[in-house]
Amino acid sequence: MQKIFTGKIDGEEIGEGDIVLIKVPSKKIVETNTNILKHYVSVKGYNIVYVTVNKPFSELIEGFKKIGIDTGKIFIIDAVTPRRMTNGNRSGNAVFIGSPKELTNISISTTSTVKELTGAKILIFDSVSTLLFHNDFGTVKDFIRFISNKMKELKVTFAMICIKDMTDEKMISQLSSFADKIIEIE
Repeated sequence: MQKIFTGKIDGEEIGEGDIVLIKVPSKKIVETNTNILKHYVSVKGYNIVYVTVNKPFSELIEGFKKIGIDTGKIFIIDAVTPRRMTNGNRSGNAVFIGSPKELTNISISTTSTVKELTGAKILIFDSVSTLLFHNDFGTVKDFIRFISNKMKELKVTFAMICIKDMTDEKMISQLSSFADKIIEIE
């Protein structure tokens, strides 16, 4: 187990196209997400596609700027902000889906955004646990399988965050089957 996210597992770098399940206690979710973003944007220079089902775009961007993360390298798929509160589906470096229940729209937006970006990139999904509050497990499992396979095909690293104390261990075990690597933060 790791105390913080370092971008490595047992000393080995997470590779391009790796599918990684990051199991995090709820008390460390903000710190872990911050460390992931800092590692991939500031240290490695990656472009980030960040799917949020927890916090709205405006709150995320404000938080990222406060901690000195280059938000120009982050593209957000926002499944929290209701569409009626935005000026359409797309604005700058964000796509507004409107609801965590719209898995097809999340999938389409995620895939097209990843394809549009050039250079090294990573897809970060925050969080699978929250998706399970809005969708049944079978649907979420199929969604994660599809996204995992698509990112593998595109050779894009995919980090899915799972909040340990909010998700049944049997569900985590089944989701782990899609991952090349598992990181457990203590």
